[in-house]
Amino acid sequence: MLRAPYFQLKKTNHHFIMTGIKYKTALMPLLLTALLSTTPAIHTDAAKNRKATTAKAEGTKAVKLLTENMKTPLGLGTRTPRFSWQIQSGKNSTIQTAYRILVASSREMLAEGKADLWDSGTVSSNEQLWIPYSGAKLKDNQRAYWTVRVTTNNGNSEWAEPQLFSTGIIGEEHWSGRWIGIDELDKGESMGFKTRVNARYLRTEIELEHGKKIKQATAYVAALGLYELYVNAQRQGTDVLAPQQTDTRESIIYNTLDITNSLAKTEKQGKACVGIILGNGRTVPMRYDKHWKTPFMGFPKCRVMIVVEYDDGSSRTFSSSEKWKATTAGPIRSNNEYDGEVYDARMELGNWSYPGYDDSAWRNADRASIPTGELRGQPAPNMKILSRLKPQSIKRTGRGTFIVDFGQNMAGWVQMKMRGNSGDTIKIKYAEKLDDNGELFIANLRDAETEDKYVCSGNEKGRAWHPTFVYHGFRFVEIKGAESVAATDVEAQVVADEMESIGSFHTNNDILNGVYKNAWWGILSNYKGFPTDCPQRNERQPWLGDRVMGCLGESFLFNNERLYTKWMRDICESQRSDGVLCDVSPAYWSYYNDDITWPSALPFGCDMLYTQFGNSEAAIASYPTMKKWAGHVVDEYMKDGIIEKDKYGDWCVPPEDLALIHSKDPARQTDGRLISTAYMIRNMRLMQKFARIAKQEGDVPYYSELEKRMTEAFNRKFLFVKRGTSVRHDHVLYPDSVFYGNNTATANLLPLALGIVPDSCKEDVVRNVVANIMTANKGHVPCGVIGISWLMRGLSENGFADVAYMLATNDTYPSWGYMLRHGATTIWELWNGDKANPWMNSGNHVMLLGDLLPWCYENLGGIKNAKWSAGYRNTVMKPNFEIEELDSVDVSYETPYGRIKSAWNKDLETLHWNIEVPVGITAEVCLPNGETKTVGSGKYTFDCKYSFADKRVIKDEFVYKQTDFPQCHASSIVELDNGDLVATYFGGTKERNPDVCIWVNRKPKGSDKWSEPQLVADGVFKLGTEEARIARMDTTCAKAETGPIVGVNKTWAESKKDSIPTGLYRKACWNPVLFEMPNKELWLFFKIGWVMNDWTGWVVKSKDGGRTWSKKEPLPEGFQGPIKNKPMVVGERLICPSSTENEGGWKFHFEIMDLNTGKWKYVGPIEREMRPLTVDMNPDGTLITGDTIEHKLNPIYCIQPSILKLKDGRLQAIGRTKNGRLASTWSSDNGDTWSKVTLIDVPNNQSGTDALTMSNGKHVLIYNDFATIPGTPKGPRNPVSIAVSDDGLKWEHIITLEDSPIGDYSYPAIIQAKDGTLHCVYTWRRFRIVHKQIDLNR
Repeated sequence: MLRAPYFQLKKTNHHFIMTGIKYKTALMPLLLTALLSTTPAIHTDAAKNRKATTAKAEGTKAVKLLTENMKTPLGLGTRTPRFSWQIQSGKNSTIQTAYRILVASSREMLAEGKADLWDSGTVSSNEQLWIPYSGAKLKDNQRAYWTVRVTTNNGNSEWAEPQLFSTGIIGEEHWSGRWIGIDELDKGESMGFKTRVNARYLRTEIELEHGKKIKQATAYVAALGLYELYVNAQRQGTDVLAPQQTDTRESIIYNTLDITNSLAKTEKQGKACVGIILGNGRTVPMRYDKHWKTPFMGFPKCRVMIVVEYDDGSSRTFSSSEKWKATTAGPIRSNNEYDGEVYDARMELGNWSYPGYDDSAWRNADRASIPTGELRGQPAPNMKILSRLKPQSIKRTGRGTFIVDFGQNMAGWVQMKMRGNSGDTIKIKYAEKLDDNGELFIANLRDAETEDKYVCSGNEKGRAWHPTFVYHGFRFVEIKGAESVAATDVEAQVVADEMESIGSFHTNNDILNGVYKNAWWGILSNYKGFPTDCPQRNERQPWLGDRVMGCLGESFLFNNERLYTKWMRDICESQRSDGVLCDVSPAYWSYYNDDITWPSALPFGCDMLYTQFGNSEAAIASYPTMKKWAGHVVDEYMKDGIIEKDKYGDWCVPPEDLALIHSKDPARQTDGRLISTAYMIRNMRLMQKFARIAKQEGDVPYYSELEKRMTEAFNRKFLFVKRGTSVRHDHVLYPDSVFYGNNTATANLLPLALGIVPDSCKEDVVRNVVANIMTANKGHVPCGVIGISWLMRGLSENGFADVAYMLATNDTYPSWGYMLRHGATTIWELWNGDKANPWMNSGNHVMLLGDLLPWCYENLGGIKNAKWSAGYRNTVMKPNFEIEELDSVDVSYETPYGRIKSAWNKDLETLHWNIEVPVGITAEVCLPNGETKTVGSGKYTFDCKYSFADKRVIKDEFVYKQTDFPQCHASSIVELDNGDLVATYFGGTKERNPDVCIWVNRKPKGSDKWSEPQLVADGVFKLGTEEARIARMDTTCAKAETGPIVGVNKTWAESKKDSIPTGLYRKACWNPVLFEMPNKELWLFFKIGWVMNDWTGWVVKSKDGGRTWSKKEPLPEGFQGPIKNKPMVVGERLICPSSTENEGGWKFHFEIMDLNTGKWKYVGPIEREMRPLTVDMNPDGTLITGDTIEHKLNPIYCIQPSILKLKDGRLQAIGRTKNGRLASTWSSDNGDTWSKVTLIDVPNNQSGTDALTMSNGKHVLIYNDFATIPGTPKGPRNPVSIAVSDDGLKWEHIITLEDSPIGDYSYPAIIQAKDGTLHCVYTWRRFRIVHKQIDLNR
């Protein structure tokens, strides 16, 4: 990949042709952007009657009406709810110009065009989101219906389908009823290390008014802990683990349930029964042995208020009181979130929630202590059972238990059909994975028992059961006590907060797709009324640090706005009087560490809610809390502009020892002061933004000044600048000493991402990040939780999207793909989660996702909020098309305005891009040829030709996009007499693996694509044959079934499942070289062997241009043919450039075949000058010496020569060395003798090159333009360059073909075609072969 783009643009009228692009939509007027910007609301009295006729916009309608971003919410805790809607239109560039909202107290009134609560009138505005209700004051328990009609530039819509909402009981003074429960430990219950508290069952019977028809009945349920509500033995609603948990010392969420249908069934009888089961939730801590850490908030209790409204307009309220009956003697004997639920079916209470039940044995409910928390309406949907999974396998153990694998790590529970005799106990134990013995791995659960117990009554007969008040994190369960378990007996039920999945993402890369799927499951698993760290061990806490940046990525996958708005309040409620925020919020663990990065979840989260969803509520409501916290930090910990306090550092950086949880290496750890100050600089910017949103503009100068002071201090304190230290300053992997802190990737990423780096230093700071990744960390993730939050976008936005993509698609340690390859179906807590100490080693954490998900959507999909945009009102669509191996991306995201979609596929020269933009959004579309267009709503297609290469590269393509063999290398290319191209290479698991074979691709003249890889040669032999003897085969060789066989398999993957005859063995194939002989027969030379000194030479031949090939034939013993580069015909002789690698060093030689007789001649080895190896040299060029060993001069180490023909008739061979420069030798007698090998002034990195003499007599060289640094054995295999020479001695660099720091770009081959252009192929990062056609005359 070359980073400097090249493109051409021609404009014709309102269409654009950009080297082939056809922009399919007329040029959008500049008016579009103006109309889509925010306009003031203008109220008019026109069209007050809903039935008034106006011009209808064909296909235009308002849809997805939401109140407080929820569909038909009940019990809202506000009297001024906000409305939002989306617009669908059959026409492109539709713009809303006005709206009109009607709100009525019944659906019937709306149908009649009446709005007794609010008629907004026609409001001239393009706003669709968060429009506040401005009508008559809404009462408690008021149900209302609303609709909207929009006016667009294409006409008016119809009135939208009405939507319901209702208000709750707003204000403590409006509530009736008392808090009731059993407000003490009952017999058999205990508080301590492992809490054991039974569920509380409460009931009452109410008398309904005879002869009156119920219009509607509503139950308001506030609970400390969890609850299930029953009316006349019917469970109300489908929510589970309700309500959402809070710090009940601060606030208590009540739920609103419509119980009309259940009460209506008893209108005639007059009596109804209300029952409630109370579970512990977080009110009773799961562990209560450390009182300083874990607060006890009270025993489970409830406050219930039921409002029954009759058709005649009267109503009656029933409320909880100590007259209700209560018992703990029900079947739920314990419900501890860590340890599981104990259910004794022998203690079931019968029809306890039905009228007439005998509750004489029950006690009166206690009038419980009054919680201090404020009652507030439900701000977000509760949890539900979202999906069900069937077992993938069930295995009976030798102990008579059953291990069930559901194939997916998740959070929820198992539902099982129960059978057994009275007193039989069935246990279901949960775990994320199995150990090496196939048993549940529970070491990482710490002391959490994670086991549900069901005691049979003997009457089950296959009745399905699952726990009520606990959940588990698991993929596997072990079932004990059951006689048998069939696949139809069990199912896993996935439990999480109910919310819409709003994102989709797919690419041509299976690793990245798999990681995305794992992220989806991991995020979902940890949504439990607040975002938790993990769902399985004895923790499950809402740690702030896990979501500081994680909240943004999650918002692309799920509509988490309601959950995070609720959580922002939880965080605010954790604030101490001195301004400190708890690291766990709600504050179930009293960890007030007074950190900087973890509490930054509050401002970062508020910013996410505003930018992603356009909701300013959290920022406004949280502003006082954030202001107090920021003031505390500045007052207590800022010294000379530097924040001196830090607690967690770059948490969970990949450790140097895979058994460790945290690295102990100081070189991997980033200065906590640097981290804290960088984060506070961003927080100061956010505080300026929030001050404006909250209309506190007077605070802006204060935060602006703090930002400036901190930024200046940050650069004074942490920026180190020493120029001139790079040994290869022109190479990205050798930057100057310009970096932050101790030069960790995190230390440099933070100031880069946050805009702190001075412009004069930015390039070198970026290069230090890249060098850290590529060199110090060998191309892998170098960061913990802090650095990973900025890594992917930091690389992409600074010119290294290819490095980011490499990290995203790695499958070796440490990487997300490594987790996937080792069986993860979610995201691990640690990079080394398969080997680290299990004490802190969750298999279902999301904190290490960092900014991977925003990068997937913003940088790969190209869907990004424009600067200062909220809710994607203005979107920039600019994918990283420069990532060459990324062939296709299909991304969609449901913005608040509707779905925006970006689906593209490309090769190295052409792009096909489909885009969808919803009404309400304007998109700036950035094409890879540099053209930018602004579009409004609608669907668009772009077909574009582009090139990121030098203009002299006229064809840029991969020989194949994907194959089933993992790696390839050592390519060769030939143009046949008829103009066809044929390319070859070796491919298999990896170099040296015995399954490596020789493959060929063809490109017929005039075709625009290459054929699929064709297997043409292998290293397979039958022992006892002459060929096997030549290849030195024996029974120590690999069996043939380890790889493909010519004539048996067509693909590499096919060989892994096909059986083959016995007695066949194999070795690896190496270095194929193609050459069209003078008789037009195509020869393919290659080598077979374990290593170089085991190689034997072989050839396969084709008489039909590479379509079919002969069986492999051995070259004469002792001959290997052209070792890497093409031979040359000189007279009647074929001169093959060759070499050997053995203990005597690297040596050129030549093998000459007489074309008339077929006899071979060996010339060499060629004598070499004495020169030092780079590994034996000091950086200043002197030899390294020691007390006992003196490194002496050696003959030049040289291999893999190419042959040139000079103008004076001599032959010249140049090739690779271990000496930092290319080697050369000359022949004046057509190759029979050669001069002593010497070095020429062309850099070499100890990697292969190729060269040729062109038809004009000049010479061209393709090589890695890098001289190995003294003191090192070899250099990076990048860049790839082209140089030309008149005499073979003085070479001029003219083109850079690849300059990515990733490598491996190597082993090139180059030819000249009949039309004078050049064709080259080379290894592209070991998993593709790239082909480029070059016209040096352009």
